[in-house]
Amino acid sequence: MRLGQTIGALLAASFAGVLQALAEAPTGVFLWFPEQGAVPSSADCDALVRRIRPSREKADALLWGRAPFGSDMEYYLFLDQRRMETTYAAEGDYDTGSIRFGQTRGDKTAFELIPDDHPTVTIAGNIIAPAGSSVVNVILHNVPSFNGTADRVTYFCRFEDDTEA
Repeated sequence: MRLGQTIGALLAASFAGVLQALAEAPTGVFLWFPEQGAVPSSADCDALVRRIRPSREKADALLWGRAPFGSDMEYYLFLDQRRMETTYAAEGDYDTGSIRFGQTRGDKTAFELIPDDHPTVTIAGNIIAPAGSSVVNVILHNVPSFNGTADRVTYFCRFEDDTEA
């Protein structure tokens, strides 16, 4: 009986590892959290979403360069299986481009970003998106700058788009 329990435990652990490796990267549209000096809680994100009332319509408008809808300036991150787009990146920045997702382990997904304005550069990064939390953390590693390279950590908030039918 002991051998059967051991085999069962090994199979369960292997199956859990396969499921974890098959987990998908978080995709969608996310609202930028403006207080970058602080690590937001899920409650902080929920409060920001209630105040800003983000929508896919507003995010698309900002992505295409149309004026914001309200008095608050809001920014967005668009993530799909092929692209990372931001509504705040300036020309020459490293935040927008083609993305290749690696493995997702738990709440953390590895990726490589090839910035549109720097096609010979590959930026490694991670997205941390805990289940049950409104917070999405994007980390770009070794981003070039005038002072050398540095990690760039940006926080975003998940939101439900009530304007979609």
